[in-house]
Amino acid sequence: MSEPILLARVERGENGRVQVLSPGVGWWWPPPHPGALVGPGTRIGTLQRLGRRFALVLPDGAAGRLMGPLQRDRAIPVEYGQPLFELASVQAAGDAEVVAADAATLGHPSAAGLPAGTWAVVSPTDGIFYRRPAPGAHPFVEPGARVRTGQPLGLVEVMKTFNPIVYGGPGFPEEADVVEVRCVDAEEVRAGQVLVVVR
Repeated sequence: MSEPILLARVERGENGRVQVLSPGVGWWWPPPHPGALVGPGTRIGTLQRLGRRFALVLPDGAAGRLMGPLQRDRAIPVEYGQPLFELASVQAAGDAEVVAADAATLGHPSAAGLPAGTWAVVSPTDGIFYRRPAPGAHPFVEPGARVRTGQPLGLVEVMKTFNPIVYGGPGFPEEADVVEVRCVDAEEVRAGQVLVVVR
């Protein structure tokens, strides 16, 4: 990480969930993907304060699956102690082992069905996925395309609002190749559903 590290704050709820809080005032982006398994040291975005960027990471004792949906298409203004997201507790033995032993997989959605060495870009919310910016236009991406952080991969429509799905986030490389687009144009999708697979 090139930026200095800033630890997020956490609070434990009565329901066993962990609430992750902002450690300061600023702008926060992008959050991990909904359904991602995260643990101590996982980067959960960038916090910009007074023109300086910090790598925001989870402290010791914070682990679980990220509850969604979360806004991923723009920076979010945050205050000190403001809740960023909740983590469902790690109960399955397999999840606990991943958190303990394989930090490289943290920050990504559940890897079921993904080829080795790939990452999944998932839908942040329920809606309709569009591969094109307009009817008759070329798709945002096709298999084999090279993508960079911040590049649009599609749109998810929710109540007549079109939300851009962009490449990047904690744990993703700056550039990657599109391996697979798992949804057809105008397909209904669910929060956490894999949309695009990259390598």
